[in-house]
Amino acid sequence: MGRVGAQSWPTPALLAAAQPDELQPVGQTPTLWAELRWAAQAEEVVHLDDLLLRRVRLGLTFPQCGIPCLPAIRAIVQPELGWSDARWEAEAARYARLWSQYYAPPE
Repeated sequence: MGRVGAQSWPTPALLAAAQPDELQPVGQTPTLWAELRWAAQAEEVVHLDDLLLRRVRLGLTFPQCGIPCLPAIRAIVQPELGWSDARWEAEAARYARLWSQYYAPPE
């Protein structure tokens, strides 16, 4: 299935999964909040970096790899993924380490 946002029209499955306020873009990116929910439901996400860097690519288009948005992202995807609070915290820490090692601008 193709990406939504600026690239193509939203699909019926994505629209069906979306909450009313999730059809807005995340910041200035072409990614819709609903894409996070849909990807968590339908794309067999294994890790947070899998979701943010490969599925919706928000981590590649948002400042600081989307880390400032993690609380809002958590509210949408943690229930969909069935992750405990401990799992979420571990995933967020792992994601922050990956960002600082491989994606952060050089100091």
